[in-house]
Formats: sequence, structure tokens, C-alpha cells
Amino acid sequence: MEVEDQELLDGFLTETTELLEKLDDDLVSLEKNVDDTELMNRIFRSIHTVKGASSFLGFDLLVRVTHRTEDVLNRLRKGELVVTPEVMDVILEAVDLVKVLVNDIKAGDVQEREIDGTIAKLEPLMTSAAAVAAPPAGEAPSETAAPQTAENASPVADSSTEGPLGSPAPETKAPVKTAPPVPAKTNKPQSEDLSDNTTVRIDVKRIDDLMNQVGELVLERNRMLQLDSDFRSGTNLDNFSEEFGKLAKRINFITSEVQMQVLKIRMIPVEKVFKKFPRIVRNISRDMGKEVDLQIFGEETELDRSVVDEIGDPLTHLIRNALDHGIEMPEDRVKAGKPRMGTVVLSANHEGNQIVISIKDDGKGIDPERIAAKALDKGLLTQAQLAAMGTREVLDLIFLPGFSTKEVATDLSGRGVGMDVVRTNIKRLNGIIDIKNELGQGTQFLLRLPLTLAIIQSLLVEVEGEIYSIPLAAVFETLRVEGNEFHMVGGQEVMRLRDSVLPLVRLERLFNVQNTGRLREACYVVIIGVAEKRLGVIVTRLLGQQEVAIKSLGKYLSNLPGIAGSTILGDGRVALIVDPVGLIEGGDAANSGR
Repeated sequence: MEVEDQELLDGFLTETTELLEKLDDDLVSLEKNVDDTELMNRIFRSIHTVKGASSFLGFDLLVRVTHRTEDVLNRLRKGELVVTPEVMDVILEAVDLVKVLVNDIKAGDVQEREIDGTIAKLEPLMTSAAAVAAPPAGEAPSETAAPQTAENASPVADSSTEGPLGSPAPETKAPVKTAPPVPAKTNKPQSEDLSDNTTVRIDVKRIDDLMNQVGELVLERNRMLQLDSDFRSGTNLDNFSEEFGKLAKRINFITSEVQMQVLKIRMIPVEKVFKKFPRIVRNISRDMGKEVDLQIFGEETELDRSVVDEIGDPLTHLIRNALDHGIEMPEDRVKAGKPRMGTVVLSANHEGNQIVISIKDDGKGIDPERIAAKALDKGLLTQAQLAAMGTREVLDLIFLPGFSTKEVATDLSGRGVGMDVVRTNIKRLNGIIDIKNELGQGTQFLLRLPLTLAIIQSLLVEVEGEIYSIPLAAVFETLRVEGNEFHMVGGQEVMRLRDSVLPLVRLERLFNVQNTGRLREACYVVIIGVAEKRLGVIVTRLLGQQEVAIKSLGKYLSNLPGIAGSTILGDGRVALIVDPVGLIEGGDAANSGR
């Protein structure tokens, strides 16, 4: 590609990526709504646009695949071909190949890939009105499957060979060299995510709002410089304190506004992640012989780009888990008095300064007794430890590394991997995962994630002269407590909180803070929680709520138990940010070890 064509290439990649990202979802929807004319036309237009632009830019392999795919879609559109799972398998395989070819172009490495196998599966669908099944995987493509010529191409396809600028761009019929073949199995996505994780599209209005606030900040900076000049020269000192106070309040307001505008710029809809799941559910349910309806809600909910990029893998594990462990076979569902088709609901919504993502299925649910028996069998805990557990703690055992209830390993599960990865990834995002389960009726996993990983609302506390920041999202309440209310039970310091016993932890002991030796009759307890678990953190003083910017401790200190990071206070001191999940899990581990 010549330098002068780079702008055209960038435009092609941007437009094509957007079209292909939506295409999987549209094709899966079409399989369920075969009479949706508008959806059918949108799919046809997407492939037609990719074909025309790739033809104009001379990407011959891409033109050949999209041309054949367009012809098949045109027959579907005319009613000459019926939408069946077999037909859709072939079309989806062709779209996967298109994604592979586009990724090659994006990487600047246009390879001479084998495409004849996919084209050989498309050819019969262009000549027969019947829904022809795809050739078996691995079967060699027919030697007679040649590129379609102008004589046998459909009229619609022939009329659509204009480039993006309206100039004619006939297809090139040059011979293609053979390269390592693309896998032919049709029910597994073959291409990588086309999303560009280095860029984000921003609404122009958000840029304008940010620019307006920056302009206000510049004005206040000039005012600050003027006050500094007056102070140094000794002029206008009578009103200096009052004017400086006004300036501080104004700068505080404007910087808060700038912060909000920057956060909004970083926000993108979770649709970016959600849109890949209809295809995943279709593939897995067909592999397993199950009938599953995926319902998606709240895909317009916005989340920080850094969080969106990290939640894809955990959500994929949970969706696969729902299909494999949760949803029953159609015959079993009918026997249980349920509809043949199972339902998985994926939803997202905001709750305060958090986003809650739910994965809910109407399957058989999780059997706590089976979980407990498996954990005992694998030696993950003792009978005494199990006896002290509630139902919620037993369900949490599924997150242990190596835990699985599958007797036989499959492509989806049974190797003891997946759920522990989910918890690790969610914990790394400073989020929590909760389970709601009803045996025989289904399971719901709730992920609670911060809107951003950069700035959090926190409660500042003092412990023997040291200041710590506790994320406010994990704080349930604070109490002023007299020293005689603390008791020791089985080596664990506890206190009575209404009708329950609350375990306690002292940060000065946990983090080896030197005791000042001052006697105090009373202190404060900050009650933090993760899911249904509660822990009281004993502190010296409560300093108030503050918004803090999270700073990394670096790779050498990144795995300190109970510490999630650090922040810099207004007076320049460094305060450590407490990790509520780490504190609670650390307490559980200590109790289990006793």
C-alpha cells in the first residue's frame, strides 16, 4: 500500500471492523428471525460494502470470499434459499475467514491464505435452492471449485463492484498460491477480535465540554498567578485570604468537572464485549445438542475502557459454565416440567459508582451437597472445616483452583480451570463476584465492578499515626466502640454486632505499624463486606471521605496481601489503599488454618 493510500486504508479498516463486529450478532439473530427483511438487508449491505471497498483497494482474496458470500445472501434475500443451521454454518465460516483476512491487512501482513475450501462450501448454495449441508471438516476442496466468473454471477452481485468512491473496480481473477489452511470446522470462531484496543471513538460533544472546562481552568490559573504576583509584591494583601479562598473553591469545582469529562471520554458501552456472546452461545449449544436462548439487556451501559478490556475472559468463562453445567439437555428439561429451550440472561446496569453485570440461567442450579462431597474427595478441606461452613461458603468452593464437578474432561470444562480464573480477574479489577442459587431453578452470578480503575471514593482512616484509604464501595457502616466490647473466641478477636458475631482485624498488627503507646478508651470499627461476608477493621480515627487517585506500587510490591495500591494525599504523604477482598479472604484462610 503506497503512502498516499494510507488514509483510504485506514478508512477501510475502520469501516470494515465496525461492520464485521456487528455481523456475527446479526447472523445469529437472522437464524432465529428468518422473516426479518430489514435484518436480512442489513447483513447483505454489510458484506456488499466490505466487498466493494476491498475490490477498490485491490485485496483480491477478500473480494473472492465476500463476493461468494454476497451471492448466497442475495439468494436468501430473494427467498431462493432457506435459512437453516447448516447454511448459517457456511456463512459464519465465510465471515470468520473475512475477519482473518482483514486482520492480516490490519497487521500489514497480507498472506496468500487458502480460501478454496470455504468457497467450495459456498458454491453449492449459489446453484441449488435446497439448503445444502457443508462438506465434512477436513475434506479436500473440489478441484473444479473455481472462482466465479461474470457469466454465472448473480445480477445483483455484478452490479455491486463499484469502489467506495464510485469508480469501477472489477474483480481480479489471478491464481492464488496455497498457504497453511484456515481451520474448516464451522462451529468455532476462527478469527481474533477485530477491535483496536489502542483507540476509542469519542462523541464530539464530550470533547467540546472538556475543552470548555479546560478554558475555565486556564482562566483560574491566570487568576492564581496574579494572586501570587500580588502576594510577592505586597499589594492587595487585605483581600488576599478571601480571594485565595474563592480561587481554591473555583479550582476545586473546575478540576472535578474536568475529571468527570475525562472519565466520560474513557467510557464505552459494554456492548463491545456483549456482542460476541450470541455467536459463542450458538456454537456451544449446537456442539452440546442443547437449545439455548441468550437474552441481553443493558448493553448500552457505559464502563471505563480499561475495565471493559479486562472483563471479556471472565464473562466468557461464566457463559460457558452456564451452558455446560447449568442448562440441561432438552429432554431432561421437559421431564422437569421446563421448556425445551433454556434461557441465559446477560445484563448490565449501574448501581451508584459501580456497574453490576449479571449472568443468570434457568438450569438445574448448583447442588451444595455435591460441591461439598467433591471438595472432600479432592482433599481441598476437612470434614471439620466443612461442618463450620454455611451454604454460601460451600458455593464459594467452586472458585478454588483445580475444582471441578465434571467426571470427564471436555473441551468446555472438567479440567479444574475457569472459575478460579474468573475470581482472580475480577479481584484484579477491584471487583467482587457473588452467587445466587436455587437448586433445580437456576444460578445467577453477579459481578460488581468499579466504573473506573483510576479514581475511587474512599474513607480515610488513621491507625497509630499512619493513614490508610478504604474503598467506600466496600464500607457498610462505621461504629465507635469501647475497648471492653472486644472479645477473643478461638484465637479470633470478635465483637457482637446486633444479632451476629463480627470477626475483627487490627491494621496495626496486619501491617506491622509501630504502636504509639497512647492509651485510648475507645476506637472505631469500619465494617467492610464482600458478598455476604463481613469483617470489622479496627482503626484509631476516621478522617472522612475523599476521592483518591490510585497509584501502582510497582511489580515488587504489587502482591502485598491486603493492599490494593497507594495514593498521594493533599499534604504530600503517601497512603496505602486497603484491599477489602484480600482482608476478608486472608481472615478466612487464617480461620481455616486453625
